[in-house]
Amino acid sequence: MPAPTTCPISEVDRALSSELQASLQDLQQRHVDENRTQAQADNDDGSTQGYIALLRQRRRLAELQVIQDSLEKLLSARPSHAPKDPKALVKETIGEQPDLPAERLEHISQSNDDQTWVFKLKQEVLESRANMDRAKAARVEAQSHSRGEASLQQQVYALECAKDEMVEWVQGELVKMEEDSIFLEDASPIKRPLKDNAPVDLASAEQRVRDVYTQYTTARASLIESYESLQHPPTVEQDEKAEIEAASTKQTTAPQMPITKLFPHLPHLARTSNNDRALLQQSVYLQSQIAAADQDIEDALLRLSGESHLLPAGSKDVAAWGNTALEAEATTCEFVKEKLLASKAEISGVSRVVELCTLQGEVLAAVK
Repeated sequence: MPAPTTCPISEVDRALSSELQASLQDLQQRHVDENRTQAQADNDDGSTQGYIALLRQRRRLAELQVIQDSLEKLLSARPSHAPKDPKALVKETIGEQPDLPAERLEHISQSNDDQTWVFKLKQEVLESRANMDRAKAARVEAQSHSRGEASLQQQVYALECAKDEMVEWVQGELVKMEEDSIFLEDASPIKRPLKDNAPVDLASAEQRVRDVYTQYTTARASLIESYESLQHPPTVEQDEKAEIEAASTKQTTAPQMPITKLFPHLPHLARTSNNDRALLQQSVYLQSQIAAADQDIEDALLRLSGESHLLPAGSKDVAAWGNTALEAEATTCEFVKEKLLASKAEISGVSRVVELCTLQGEVLAAVK
């Protein structure tokens, strides 16, 4: 029996071992390569962090140098020979703290003042009630006295009081009317001299004033005579003389109107006065509006004369501007008519050309 051969087995083992060794070397080389990359990355991170730390240190160093320079400048400008307490430095710089304001006595005694004012208010209310009661009692007493029959002297005295009150009332109303119309009369442009002022009828106004004054003097004279006759009653002889004179003269004039008959007409007179006042204010307002409108027209004409070349600059005559406007309107109408006629002629020429074109088209169509 032949012996087994070993050469092929040994070759196979060597081949396997060489392959295993090669793969092991590959693994080792790969491991070395991987570890080398990680170490390099760690080295890179460390160098970056060190560079960043170095930059921060440089910035802090620059800040410290700036602070040191500032302190050196302060010390050179204001040297400190000895260290001082911070409190003393603050006190020396801004001074001592001011004291708190003391509480005012008015706030301390505010409650007492409130009670005092309440008491005074109650006292005033009681006094006003007492005055009102006294006024009511006086009014009732006056009404009870006035219900009795008054004598002739009392009637005259009452008429005098009524006259005085009426005069005071009329004077007060006149003053109010003057105060109300002073602004319109003074501030209105009526008082300025105008070029075309309407003539004022002074004769009628003067005659009206004279008639009113005559009525006033007549009424006053009759009232004085009646008052004197009541104060000094005539004797029997004087009555006889008066009757004889009245019979001899036989006056045909109407008797004078007593003052008591004027009382019903007082409201109408007051209403007439108010109407006159309202008409005066309205006329003043309208005249001021007219004057303002005239002034606006003059300003517009002056501005128009400066902007246009139709009239010389500074012309404010309305008639001249009216004539100029009419001339400009006539010139404009003539210009428009000329342009209209020219446009009509052009339109007729265009229509003739269109007719010729249509005829030529028809001829060409017939030839074809």
